[in-house]
Amino acid sequence: MEKLLVVTEEEKEQVRKLYNVTETQIKEDVEIIKTWIVKQPHLPQHLTDNVIEKFLLRNKFRVERTKQKMDNYYSLRGHNKDLIRDFENVVPSKHVTTYLPLPKLGPNLERIVNMKILKPDPEDYDILEIVKLDLAIEEMCLPYDSSVGVRYLFDFSGFTLRHLTRINPIPLAKHIMLIEKAYSSRMLGLELVNFPAFASKILALMKLVLRPKVYQRVKIHKDMESVYEVIPKECLPVEYGGTLGTIPDMLRKWDKAIEDHHDFFVENFENVSVEHLRPLESKADEGFGMDGTFKKLAID
Repeated sequence: MEKLLVVTEEEKEQVRKLYNVTETQIKEDVEIIKTWIVKQPHLPQHLTDNVIEKFLLRNKFRVERTKQKMDNYYSLRGHNKDLIRDFENVVPSKHVTTYLPLPKLGPNLERIVNMKILKPDPEDYDILEIVKLDLAIEEMCLPYDSSVGVRYLFDFSGFTLRHLTRINPIPLAKHIMLIEKAYSSRMLGLELVNFPAFASKILALMKLVLRPKVYQRVKIHKDMESVYEVIPKECLPVEYGGTLGTIPDMLRKWDKAIEDHHDFFVENFENVSVEHLRPLESKADEGFGMDGTFKKLAID
């Protein structure tokens, strides 16, 4: 996994400087979290120091916020087991779309994730399967990646109005809720390329499911030269004029990584909160839409 999610020692040091923390402080915060977990009978009790540290990183090393997001991880996944089922059977190279974290960090210590259609037939476009792929990859990134957030490169080549009409906004909104509130992933930018003529409809969907703060980070690029101003060539695959190798080669490596983590996915599926054991003073975040809010989503 280290070759798929490369973070150099220099970059790790830059991350610590960014958040003004030392390795000693991080270890102390990990111990604080471990002490807190013992007092949370509804949560799994076998977290590694590494996973706790990654949660701290994703929450800017804010201890109280990290506690809430870790609770979210187990409770929200438990509320949405239909979306996290069978991760062990995901094969990225055979999927209809990509959700491909690129191996080199961007200039702001962010992970670049490429999303594009691999199978252009709209009949193959299943939003539930797309969400499952995305979440499976996020599950893999959580214990391994030391980036400060994610910058998405959305390539709309081959995306038609028929594809858009097949998107149910409810699972899409749940997907984004899980990405942010359960996996603590910070969306630092959404770079859109090869944008189609019906752009207004896509933007309307994005505005519907994204928080306003995140929607403001959406940028439409007229060409790759514009993209290079945000994501340098050395951080991109060959298909985008970059030097990182080809998308098919990288997808095959992710195939192997998921295959190698088969047992992890099977076991982790059961690692969710046991709500009847939750202490009275601990309030569960049931997530956007658990009370029926999702039913209000619609696209004109």
